Amino acid sequence: MDKFTHEVRLAQWTRIIQQCQNRPKGQPACQWLKENGVNSKSYYYWLRKVRRNTYEQTTVTANATLSCIPSNETTTDNITFAEIPFHPDTSSSELSYSFQPVAVIKSKQATVAFSDSISDRLLTRILQEVSHA
Repeated sequence: MDKFTHEVRLAQWTRIIQQCQNRPKGQPACQWLKENGVNSKSYYYWLRKVRRNTYEQTTVTANATLSCIPSNETTTDNITFAEIPFHPDTSSSELSYSFQPVAVIKSKQATVAFSDSISDRLLTRILQEVSHA
């Protein structure tokens, strides 16, 4: 399949997938596919291709955006973290929150403190980045 044919089919299946995803609430996908004469194997094959294509476009766009951000340090993702000092106005009687970390990770380049309210997803991502630093 040449590139042009692939792009045309990808666009056609993208429309079909969008229509299926906009089906009436509560209607199973398999029922919508049957009612609209769409082969389920073809649908899921192209769903994977559309998702992969969307992911690749998102990755390219994100990398292009990140490469425009100036950075003093070069990392694999062009992302750097910086500590932002916070000096609360201690004269305010409304200030009742103080950060008490439940865990602290220190390396030569960074110190990261965690509260007990951090999400699993964010904690996993931070640990991955710290392990590669």
